[in-house]
Order: sequence, then structure tokens, then C-alpha cells
Amino acid sequence: MECKLTLEVFRFNSKTDYLPYYKKHVIKIDVNKKVSDLLALIKEDEKAFEYPVGKNAAISINGLSLFTSEKIKTIKESFGKELKLEPLNTKRAVKDLTINEDDFQSKFDILDAFVDARDKKVYKSYIREHYASPIVNMDCEYLGDALFGFVYDMIEKYPTRKLEILSCISKLEGGIWLHVNISNTLFPKNTALEKKIDFLKNELVKQATPANKFVEVQQNISRNF
Repeated sequence: MECKLTLEVFRFNSKTDYLPYYKKHVIKIDVNKKVSDLLALIKEDEKAFEYPVGKNAAISINGLSLFTSEKIKTIKESFGKELKLEPLNTKRAVKDLTINEDDFQSKFDILDAFVDARDKKVYKSYIREHYASPIVNMDCEYLGDALFGFVYDMIEKYPTRKLEILSCISKLEGGIWLHVNISNTLFPKNTALEKKIDFLKNELVKQATPANKFVEVQQNISRNF
């Protein structure tokens, strides 16, 4: 069954444009198709249009971060027929819905010495979570929610390296203590990452790491007030 969607699509070319703009499209599409198919239809009309592709391709629709493998039927039922399509992070837009992912990709190197190169596939699956966090735009030193989720997974995979892996996120500046809950910014809503991060915080408190000192200082401040 087909449905008609009214789209506002983010357009920007970092090489030629000073500011982004939004272009309107009205498109008919089978509800059993995916968001990736919707993007392909836009490209049929606009050959220069670019968007992320591949297994972990993700964009923002109506302010929520999602993978382009989501079904149109689910999108329509949740958001209606008027959709605003944007890149995961508009501040890092390169061309339309594609972004510069250098900051995300570089964070994998923090754990490179403790994991297998093949584990990078797991890390890449967290790209949506990385850019869903508002902290990445506020603190360039922030390690990122993707890394925290990845750390949890790697501790489970390599339990004998637990302390070494934990030490990678124990830094005070830009570390896990800056994390804010992002479950409501993901589509569909997902609290799995929050549970993983809570676990990591508890583990850091148990260990003799700089994070402990941070927690003690925070507790002392709270008692003084």
C-alpha cells in the first residue's frame, strides 16, 4: 500500500554553501519500503542529493536519530505524513544528509590496543548514539556515548582486560561522567545504552581510578550544601 509523504529535506554543500536550507518534496512510497528507499527516491529527483548508505546508515527524522533500515510504515505511524529529514549532526554536515565522521571514527583508537580490529564493526553500530548526544557539540574532548557502549561490550568479550579497558574512560575531562540520558532522542526509544553506562559508572566507582576521586569530590560538595 502506498502513502504520500510531505518532506522537508536538509540541503547543504560545505564547499559552496554558507548556510543550509530545506527543500520540500512530496513523494509516494510503499509503506513496506524502508527509509533508505525513500532517500533513493529523493535522489532520483535530485541527482546531486547525497545521504548515508550501508548497514549503519542513520539520519534524523523529526528530531530523532534512527537507522535508515526503519520501515516507512513504522515512521508514518509514529511521525505522521509530514517529515523533516536532517543529518545526524547538522553541525558536521558535509553534503546534504552526509556528515564528517572523523570525531566518531577516531574514538575507536582509544581502545585499539585492547580489542581486535574486527571489533570495529561493533563500534560502528553505535554511530546513532554518538551523534544523538548533545555533549558532542559542547565538548570536543567528550569520549562519546558510542565509546561507552563499546567499552561495555568489550568488557563482556574480554573480561580479563576489564581494568585496562575501564581505565580508558576514567578521565575526568570529557569522560563518562558528562553523559546525559539520550534514550528519548533515539527511534525507536532505547534504554539499553543507559543501562550499560550505569554499569560502567558503578564499576569505575569500585576501582581505584581518577573517577573515584571525582565521585568523592562530588559527594563532599553535596554534603557541604
